[in-house]
Amino acid sequence: MAVLLASTPPLGSVRGQVPLQYRHAAQLSTPSRLLQDFRFSLSTSGEIRDRVMLKTSPTAPEVPMPRARIWVHRLVDGYKAWEGFSDALGYYHASGLELGVTYVVTGVDMTGEHKSTAGGPVVAQKG
Repeated sequence: MAVLLASTPPLGSVRGQVPLQYRHAAQLSTPSRLLQDFRFSLSTSGEIRDRVMLKTSPTAPEVPMPRARIWVHRLVDGYKAWEGFSDALGYYHASGLELGVTYVVTGVDMTGEHKSTAGGPVVAQKG
């Protein structure tokens, strides 16, 4: 007894439709943030606005730290709730955080010249 093997028909041919063809690439707009992140039971309208400062020695004055990577971790379990960068003057704005929850903020020097340091605890406030 001979067994005939047939290849799978192309996508769409079963329904009598021609498969879609790739035409061109287009840039999509930036997605907007939801008012409430439903993965969390608390309101996610909390935010932290602060400034990253750099102190190179115990006697040196603090100076702003531009373009530092900022990580915001929930204090209770260490969950990284937000990640971003500080601006040219060292300011950052972490949003979409759980309102009233305590966080620890870590600033990372992307040049590798300085050690990473954490500050806090900080409580997310209503925006």
